[in-house]
Amino acid sequence: MVTISTSGIYDLDATVYVDSHTRLACGKDVTLRKAAPYGFILINRGVRTREWNERIAIDGLHIACNGHSQLPRPDDPAFGMRGHVSMFRVKGIEVTNFRCLDVKEPQFCLQFNTFEDLLVDGFEIRGGKDGVHLGRGKRFVIRNGVCQTGDDAIALNAEDYPNASPAQGDIADGLVENIVDEPLAPPAHQSGNLSRLITGAWVDWHEGIRLQNGDTVRHGRHVYRILATFDTMLHESKTPPAHSSGAWRSPEGLTFVHNTSDSIDRASIRNVTFRNIRSLARNGFSAAWESDKYHRAVHPEVKPDALPVCEVNFENCTSASAKGSNLISGNSNLKAILRNVAGNARLVAVTGNVHPIALDLMIENSPFRPGDKPDSLPDVSLGGKVTGRVVVRGNTEERPIRLAVPESIKAIRE
Repeated sequence: MVTISTSGIYDLDATVYVDSHTRLACGKDVTLRKAAPYGFILINRGVRTREWNERIAIDGLHIACNGHSQLPRPDDPAFGMRGHVSMFRVKGIEVTNFRCLDVKEPQFCLQFNTFEDLLVDGFEIRGGKDGVHLGRGKRFVIRNGVCQTGDDAIALNAEDYPNASPAQGDIADGLVENIVDEPLAPPAHQSGNLSRLITGAWVDWHEGIRLQNGDTVRHGRHVYRILATFDTMLHESKTPPAHSSGAWRSPEGLTFVHNTSDSIDRASIRNVTFRNIRSLARNGFSAAWESDKYHRAVHPEVKPDALPVCEVNFENCTSASAKGSNLISGNSNLKAILRNVAGNARLVAVTGNVHPIALDLMIENSPFRPGDKPDSLPDVSLGGKVTGRVVVRGNTEERPIRLAVPESIKAIRE
């Protein structure tokens, strides 16, 4: 156990590596402050060799980014991690009573990827980038937090940008509860969502496959991320990757960054619950298959039966943005139960504009009151190539529930 009990600001000019079976406890008014432009304030030591660590606990930590940030290069073993405090391949993580009031972009504040058994309990995060950013992992609880961030407050990105994800894969069996997302004070710019929910899928490399920056591809048991021209230009790949670590540049000029060696071909979100969430700033949740110059979550050669899923529940969640932002929006497969939810705009706005999507939506025990939103605004708006069902039951309907859905959606009242 490491204890810092004397109050004060402790300036750091290099990363502190944390070993397995370590507990760091910080006393009142203890701050670890960046004093130079480097990347991680804290990260587990196994990130250098991609070995697992276990049982790391951090309590009472207050960090100050102090205007400094830096991302690892593609050939760095830590490429894809960008949290000021990061954990990669760790079993048993506890971060409690955490605070950061000046998150410096482009880094995230807290980042966890390829984890098991994670607890983040009690936090205040403010600044320019993501608050708590999750990649691949299972069994987690994130609770009792306040965020005021320029980008996503709580990101669950099973698939992500190459420089924001060292390993892609399922995010499963989690609870996010008691979170307040506050607006930034003008003139600061605020984008993102209370929570971004990104899933993805990819195909096997074959000669002639056309790849763009941010694509994922599998060859044998290895999974690689593609770095190319920073745009959506498609590049024909003729030479297969074969390396099992680091980055390799093909004769065609594509950089293949090794991600994992577990043969997976998709990254889903499964069995995650959001409970007691208040979005005061912006769009609540985005279930997305993003496709832009940063990455392409789903390769166009992916077959419909190989598409990933996003399975989430929402309990006691509200979107009260003055701008009338949606509670849930997106363009990906979505299976969701909404219990006691409310918003100033649409509860759900989903469009199949990238790939055909499947929707399974249940809304129950929620209030629908006159004047809660403009009469012309639907509660559920679905468009594009979308199939599935919407079930409504047990709601408090002081006005009719308004559904704007295509004939391909089966609307059921129970």
